[in-house]
Amino acid sequence: MESRVYFYDVYVSADKCCLPAPLHVFQGFIQNSVCSPNAIIPKTETDKKSWQTLISSLRVLPVIWPTLLGFALSQLLCGHLPLRSTRRFLLEFLLIATPTVCSTTVVTDYNELYCLLVGALIAILIWRWDIWKKAKDPICLEIGSRPVVFTLMRANAYFCTASAILAIDFNAFPSAYFKSQAFGASVMDLGIGMFVVTMGIVSQRARHLGDVKRLPKVVAPLLVLGLARTVIITLIDYHQDEREYGKHLNAFFTLGLTKLFGSLCSLLAREDRQLLPLSLVILALHELLLQLGLSEFVMSSDVDRIGLWHANREGLSSLPGCVALYLLSIYCAKWYTSRTKLSRAQFWVKLRHMLLSASMGWLLVICCNCLFGIARVTFNAGYVLWLFSVTTTTMMLYAFLFEFILLAPRVEDRGPNPLPAFVEAINMNGLTHFMLSNFLTGFVNMALKPRDRSLAESVAILMLYLLTSTGAVYVLFRKSVRIA
Repeated sequence: MESRVYFYDVYVSADKCCLPAPLHVFQGFIQNSVCSPNAIIPKTETDKKSWQTLISSLRVLPVIWPTLLGFALSQLLCGHLPLRSTRRFLLEFLLIATPTVCSTTVVTDYNELYCLLVGALIAILIWRWDIWKKAKDPICLEIGSRPVVFTLMRANAYFCTASAILAIDFNAFPSAYFKSQAFGASVMDLGIGMFVVTMGIVSQRARHLGDVKRLPKVVAPLLVLGLARTVIITLIDYHQDEREYGKHLNAFFTLGLTKLFGSLCSLLAREDRQLLPLSLVILALHELLLQLGLSEFVMSSDVDRIGLWHANREGLSSLPGCVALYLLSIYCAKWYTSRTKLSRAQFWVKLRHMLLSASMGWLLVICCNCLFGIARVTFNAGYVLWLFSVTTTTMMLYAFLFEFILLAPRVEDRGPNPLPAFVEAINMNGLTHFMLSNFLTGFVNMALKPRDRSLAESVAILMLYLLTSTGAVYVLFRKSVRIA
């Protein structure tokens, strides 16, 4: 979930920027483009090995899981309704959007309790409705080449980001969730990393030069968006926090260059399984350079921003870490889909392997936190492993709830769209939804001045904003129109 200068006592209010009235339209795009934070918490060197950072790295899970639980409840309670029914979409919206908004505003201190209670409710419904009994039938689970788990992960990332990029403008948004400037691990620090992961799990490694020739079609749109954002900022003389990506770069450039260099690096792997050691070697070399002085150089406030490298040292220095995470995500996706059909016993073994991987990942996060910290700005080893652990843990829950239980009783007659309509709509036009959310954020900041709103008003505005953005892509979904 990243967003703002992407998903901390310093705050730059959108309604205070001196833009000509017509240019307020671009405000959301400028501030939030994949993730541009409105506020950043200054971190000191002592945060490199902080136990508070470790605790924060774990507490992001109860913040993003209400959306996961909302997806599961929607599947249970609304699955009998027609897929393109407006009533189904509205019911799913209430089940998903309400806890997502409340987890970052009203009930931030009770997210863990909410997850436990709703998790218990889902378990009771599964047991009372004999879903678990049916799921235990010895049938073959068809994972497919594009599992529903990937669809759910993408929808989760897009929707949580859309919620966060506006929620951060309200006083109800906790400062503990703000993005870290140097070292730290908070909810908003997930943003750009989650986009790299979701891009990786649906990507193919480049196998030969012919695949490289097709890269411009994917990379060019991201670079154009990045360039457009930079040009607009320059034309209106808008101040951006250069400690995020640098003076000229932004998240769109990061994603485009990650796709480009990641695909080129993947040519070194002759088989999918070689992506794992390749990503770890790149990550190890990246961390070595950081420890040899690159990290200190990037985070130093005494270095002038003269020249391309110095001016954009944050964005450029993070690229090796981005590439490592991208390749690692492709490997995980290939591992998950290595067999498209599994028996129940075989899928249970897969779940145990995912649990083991997640556990090892969290242990490595603890080690990294004690050795050299977690830093999103440089995409160091601690940050990459943290993203891997969060992703693997969440994917494991999605696989268990949906592949193993909720969808299993209807595997034999599963249609093309077995998931909630809410999920399918966002997944069909994910980039459209994200860009629309950015522009709506600008309008809200211009017209409603979020910092002046009460808690009840904040929640109401956020719900209406999310209903507008998701409702737009749902209309496209009903008409089977795919834009981007």
